[in-house]
Parts: sequence; structure tokens; C-alpha cells
Amino acid sequence: MSETRVVMIEDHPLVLVAIKQLIDNRPDLTAIAYAARGDEGLALVREHRPEVVILDISLPDVSGLDLCPLLLEVSPETKVIFLSMHDQEAHIARALKNGAKGYVLKTEKPDRLLTAIDTVMSGKYYLSPEVNEAVIKGFLSERRYGGAAQLPTQPRLPPPAGLSKRELEIMQLILSGTGNRQIADLLCLSPKTVEKHRGNIMDKTKAKTPMAMLRFALKHQLTSIDILN
Repeated sequence: MSETRVVMIEDHPLVLVAIKQLIDNRPDLTAIAYAARGDEGLALVREHRPEVVILDISLPDVSGLDLCPLLLEVSPETKVIFLSMHDQEAHIARALKNGAKGYVLKTEKPDRLLTAIDTVMSGKYYLSPEVNEAVIKGFLSERRYGGAAQLPTQPRLPPPAGLSKRELEIMQLILSGTGNRQIADLLCLSPKTVEKHRGNIMDKTKAKTPMAMLRFALKHQLTSIDILN
């Protein structure tokens, strides 16, 4: 039986202890490391490339929703499962859009997390029953009103750090976990040109790591404004 290695990114000690005890009771699962902050978690995932990451949304330094694509950028084969108190459809939809394979509520029975791990490791998605209901309600609401709900228009902000419109566009794709070759294909550019833009972005934002770039984007609200029009 192959071993499934699990990294936990969660800032509540009691929750961490509970998850570790749950995993330790399964001989085929191993909790290899944990982190209470997003930057620490990213470093652990880069180092260990685990099969599964258990991720909280509310971390001290970054939202788990924004961290998820960065985790998948450094370890594409890792399966991310959110363990969260948030049951809003918007959170769930964003988690799945950003690459998560599972979403479990902290209010559920502990063995649901084990079921989620087994399900995502079999190549499927896992959503808690309550989460599934929220997703279905959101889908039905979209059908009723003829499309997705319109988000409030965000005010346009002047480009920070002298970033060009193209650089802002590429930054968004990087933060969503898109690789250089995929970005090149999407924007009809050469990989060399994308790499040059990426270097310019790192220089202008003084971001030497993906996490630093994410902090810059959050500080300047670049994860939510519309930069593509």
C-alpha cells in the first residue's frame, strides 16, 4: 500500500492536533509537516511535494484562497483540500476555480476529512454535503437570473510600481498558477518574451518569490480589479 504524505497549513493548534491524530490512525497516511502561515506552508510544499495539502482559508499572512494556486505552481501534482469554517458559495467556487480538489467544513464529523483524502487521491472531487448544497443553490440562482451574479464594479487604480498593462495581465496569470508556456500560448507570445516580462515584474515589485508577488498584489488590490479590458 503506497503512503500518502500530508502537509497541513492551519493556524489553530487544536485543529492541527486533531488533524494529525486523525491521520496517524491511518497506516497509509502520514502527516509529514505543518505550518501556521502561508509563506511557511509554501516553503514546505516546495520542499516535500506532498500528495495532499490540508489548507485553511483564514491564515495570518494570506488567504488560503490566494495561496492555493501558488502551492500548485510549485507542486502541480499535489491535491489541495480546504478545511474551513466558511460555507459561502463564493468561497467554495473560488477554491475550486483556484485548483482545490476538496472542500470540507470544520463543523463536520472528523472522518469526513479522511473520506475527502481518499476521494481526491482516487482522482475525484470531494465536497461536504453542506458545501454541495451551497454550490447547487448558486448554480440554480445563476440559471434563474440568466447567468452569474454580477459583482460590483471595482474602481480602476493607477498601475503601481510602473507596471504596464501587459505586465499586470501576466502577473494575474502567474498568481493563478499558470506556467510560462501556458501564458505564452494564451497571449500569443514566445516563452522567452513571457520570461522577460516575468523578470521585469519581479524587478519592479521587488518580489523575489511568488509569495512576495502575492503580497504586492494584495496590497495594491490587484487580485480583484479588472485589468483585462
